[in-house]
Amino acid sequence: MLALTFATAVFLGAIGSAQAKGPKTRKMRFVERGRSLTVNTNFTELLDSENFTALSSGFPMRIVLHLLVYQDGYDTPVAVQRMRKRVVYDLWDETYLLEETGPGGTREIRFGSRVQLLRRLTQLRRHPIAKLEDVGIGPHYFLVIVAQLNPVEDAELAEMRRWLSKSSSESKLNSSSSFFGSFVSVFANPKLAKAERVVRLRSQPFYRVKQ
Repeated sequence: MLALTFATAVFLGAIGSAQAKGPKTRKMRFVERGRSLTVNTNFTELLDSENFTALSSGFPMRIVLHLLVYQDGYDTPVAVQRMRKRVVYDLWDETYLLEETGPGGTREIRFGSRVQLLRRLTQLRRHPIAKLEDVGIGPHYFLVIVAQLNPVEDAELAEMRRWLSKSSSESKLNSSSSFFGSFVSVFANPKLAKAERVVRLRSQPFYRVKQ
C-alpha cells in the first residue's frame, strides 16, 4: 500500500499552449498493482491547439516519453522507462491509428474520435513505472517525466536510446552510467531538447508502507 497525498489526475479538455521551460511539479497518483508500481497522471500541455488540429493532417506525429523513478537524495534512477507513441490519420478509413511501443512491446489502437485519441496521447493510466522490489518500503521517491513532441532522430541521440532501451529487460541503470548522471541533467541535457516541444514534470514525493 502507498501512503500518499495526491490529486486525482483529471483530463481538463483544454490543451496547454505554453512550451515548458523547466520542471513542473505535478501531483500524481501512485498505486501498487501486482508486482509493479503504477502511475496516473497527464501531460496535456505537450500539445497545443495547432498540434491538435494537425492530428487530422495525415502526417505522422510522434511522442517520446522518458519516465525515471528516483529515491530522494540520490542521483541515479532506480527505474527507467522509454515509451514511443506514433499516430497517423487514415484518410481512407477516417480513423486515427496509434502505435504504442514500450517495455511490454508494441500495440496498435484505432480511434474514431480525435478527443479520445488526445486523452490516450497525453495521459498515463495505471501505467507501470517500476518493479516493487526496486522501490523500497520507507524511503521517499519521486517520478520524473520528460515528454517530447516530434523529437529529432539522429546519431546524436544514440546514447540516450541505448540506455533507455535497457528498460525493456531491466529496470535499473548501472550506477556507472554517465549519460543521465544526476537528476539535474535530465532537465538540462540539450539532447532532450531537440524536439518541437518538451515538457518536464516531477511528481510529489511518495513512499511505500507495509501492508
